[in-house]
Amino acid sequence: MVLHLGGNEIDLDVATSHAFLLHVSPSGKAPAQQSIFLAGNAQPETSFSVTHTGSITGIKTGFGELLVDAASQTWSLHDGSGATLTDWAPLPKINAPPGSSFDLNVGSSSEKRHPRFYGSGNVPNLGALTQTEAHSRAGNGSTSLPQYWSDGGYGALLVTENDNKPATWKATKEGGVAWTVAGASADLYLVPAANLYEWLRDDAELTGFAPVPPRWSLGYLQSRWGWKDKAYIEETLARFRKDQLPVDAFIIDFEWYTKTPDYEVKAQGDPNFIDFGWNPDLFPDPANQLATFAQQGLQIVGIRKPRIGNRDNLTMARGNGWILPVNPDDPNGENIRTRNLDYSNPDAQAWWQKNNRKFVEAGMAGFWDDEGETTFTDYSYWNLTEEALFTQVDPKARFWSLNRSFAPGLQRFGAAAWTGDINADWGTLARTPGQLLSYSLSGMPYSTCDIGGFLGNPTPELLTRWMEAGVFFPIQRTHSDLHSTPHFPWLFGQEAEDAIRKALDLRYRFIPYDYSLAFENNRTGAPLMRPLVMEFPRDEKVAETTDEWLLGKGLLAAPVLTQGGERDIYLPNDRWFRFGTNEVIQGPKTLHVPSKLDEIPVYVRAGTLLPLGPVLQHTGEATTAPLELQIYPGRNGTFDFVEDDGKTLNYRKGGVRDTIFSWTDQTKTLSWKITGNYNGENRFRALKAVLFSTRGPISKEAAMEKEDMISF
Repeated sequence: MVLHLGGNEIDLDVATSHAFLLHVSPSGKAPAQQSIFLAGNAQPETSFSVTHTGSITGIKTGFGELLVDAASQTWSLHDGSGATLTDWAPLPKINAPPGSSFDLNVGSSSEKRHPRFYGSGNVPNLGALTQTEAHSRAGNGSTSLPQYWSDGGYGALLVTENDNKPATWKATKEGGVAWTVAGASADLYLVPAANLYEWLRDDAELTGFAPVPPRWSLGYLQSRWGWKDKAYIEETLARFRKDQLPVDAFIIDFEWYTKTPDYEVKAQGDPNFIDFGWNPDLFPDPANQLATFAQQGLQIVGIRKPRIGNRDNLTMARGNGWILPVNPDDPNGENIRTRNLDYSNPDAQAWWQKNNRKFVEAGMAGFWDDEGETTFTDYSYWNLTEEALFTQVDPKARFWSLNRSFAPGLQRFGAAAWTGDINADWGTLARTPGQLLSYSLSGMPYSTCDIGGFLGNPTPELLTRWMEAGVFFPIQRTHSDLHSTPHFPWLFGQEAEDAIRKALDLRYRFIPYDYSLAFENNRTGAPLMRPLVMEFPRDEKVAETTDEWLLGKGLLAAPVLTQGGERDIYLPNDRWFRFGTNEVIQGPKTLHVPSKLDEIPVYVRAGTLLPLGPVLQHTGEATTAPLELQIYPGRNGTFDFVEDDGKTLNYRKGGVRDTIFSWTDQTKTLSWKITGNYNGENRFRALKAVLFSTRGPISKEAAMEKEDMISF
């Protein structure tokens, strides 16, 4: 529906099955449909009707109504029941010259005058769950996005005519939002969403659902800067296996492809720098080495930088117009700003793919993308290029990358994000869960940090507690810089190593649960790591809680995040079990919990069905052990347990096995329904059902009430 008001064109459209589009621009300027932020998938047709009452005109669907008042030149959003989600706000008057900005206001919520705003990344309030503004920028471990969800009942994503000049927003004292829009048009996507689950589904419909990651990426990932040579890598893996410390990947910094980093390379480049090679000290025979590591259950991931260092390559790229203009705000240093490849250029993409193809063909499992913040979309086009390369080499392969920042939609390529170059201190550990939870609410379901800190040396206690928290991060990955002690558990004393081993064993027991949650995310947009507010939206005590969180709906992690081994834990209004025991606690209740170095406070909600696997040394290890399904009674419950090959895209064509477990509490009956034809060697063949008791607390270490072994 198109209106012409005040010299501007106002378009009202249905963008997806749950979202409207409000487009404002000078007359005749079309919406920016080609934004890299948007998935562009064909959406199911959504019926709508045109409404007209006096000067008020709009479009109405089953999920809501978007209205414009031509007389006052204002607009408002309503939900499917007709409730007002935003008060009437003035439409902008866009008469500015090209390159300037204008304001677009969203009215305050009629139902909630002081709303909270979630899902705009992790700045400006590092570690906070809610935001009051977003500057829309990418930096070293900082992400600020042109989107939010208001607990007044709606979400918004704004796309400008230039993705690299994204809009910014700030909450108003009245409870509305003031957007500042670069350029001369705005595409404001508006989503009536009563809760965070609806918002994340609807946001994924707009920007893309994340694919299911390779299963190995949910294991433990050991990263460092400073892998010395071939023998060092092999000896490190041997020590992990000897000490029975599970690990699935080594992530390697500069040294995998160059003996000297390019930080000192000048703008004109270095004639001797190698951009696309193997460092023979580490990889004299790369294909055979990576194949051998894969047989041992280890994946290799190498860092990539977005720039060129070799003089001849730079001269050629500049001659073709493939180098980005210098951005004086680029956080990565003077010499680096002048050498960044423009991944939005199709010819540059093809050249990069040609030069990196040999790494993927040799068995590189993924890329670690660093320092790509020259423009807001660097990581977006870079990952588009990388994903296409993996598809060229193997159309069935799952692409995986780890990135220092992200823009809307990056998740749909198979990308994960980490929080950048952080310090090894307790304050940073305490802030980290809040950043990862904010990433979850911002459409990035797979996130992590440099566990133990990148800069400086953690104490054994700090590294251990950080690793214990990492058990419940979407990705568990340590990292350290060249001059810090590598975060290998055995380098921090026997007590720390034993506690870390216990934490890693727990992480691997949770793989069946985490991997099923990955399928849930792929299908619904619900993240693996969830703030308590997602499940308890009416509990004011958890509206901004970040020091404890949920995996899925029923597993509450409250790891120790401060020195000394003690903390307070708040359990919302429900019945909770201490994980693995009959100890039952009725919430709401605050507990003061002391924890030994090898203890992690974990609680499970009544009605939860929790699938656990055996302790493995890597996710691909063969096992005949049964799947253990822990049943925490007190309420009916269901869980969709999903299995597939863990590495290909066959799940998109039905190559899965879904087992929907159901618990009927009144009759104490467990039942299940199996769909799908996947029958691979790694599928569980037996089920060990473990039923806990609601009669507790019996004792903290009480055994289960009943246990059965079943074939399924």
